[in-house]
Amino acid sequence: MKRRSNGARFLWALLWVLLALLQAWEHYRDKPKSTKKPEADVHFVTLVHPQLVDEAGNDGDSFKIAHEGGENVLRLYFVDCPEKREYALVKNRLKDQAGYFGGLSIPQTIKIGLEAKTFTEQLLHERHFTIQTRWERVYDSARSYALVFFDDGEELSEKLVKAGMCRIHTKGTWMPDGRREYDFENHLRDLEHAARAAQRGAWGKPKPIE
Repeated sequence: MKRRSNGARFLWALLWVLLALLQAWEHYRDKPKSTKKPEADVHFVTLVHPQLVDEAGNDGDSFKIAHEGGENVLRLYFVDCPEKREYALVKNRLKDQAGYFGGLSIPQTIKIGLEAKTFTEQLLHERHFTIQTRWERVYDSARSYALVFFDDGEELSEKLVKAGMCRIHTKGTWMPDGRREYDFENHLRDLEHAARAAQRGAWGKPKPIE
């Protein structure tokens, strides 16, 4: 009788071990073998029928959008357009932006910021676009990071870089189609190199004489 009891306990223990191994396998089998993606478990959502809301606060990389869920102010990943005006809080940022384009004057840099605002607004008014966002907040502001895609397959940051209207400078992200942040940023660098060579946008402005 004792021998039968020991055998039963052994079988139960073996069953529990097998169940534990099965649970561990289920947990790890779908884990990526590479480095964990930033925010890999947070999916992009698509805003339905977005429309640009004309506001004075809009600029080349930040703007208010109306959609079926209401209105939100969005900020592009990857790029930073120059400021539209000079005031105390952006004084150092304007200097950095001017230096990025090879030493423009502050007035020249502000002019590019205004041109970038017009460039973005025209695209968002005249072309069909979709928005992908994770509702990731920009610092402590009410803005959220987003990607804006047009029917030609390009994202708004690509168009701004190609036009010489921005610097590659802010938070990036893994792309909805699976492209890594690093790969997409390198792609933008290639576009920027071509824009600089063609002297487009800020890259074609004459530099102030020292």
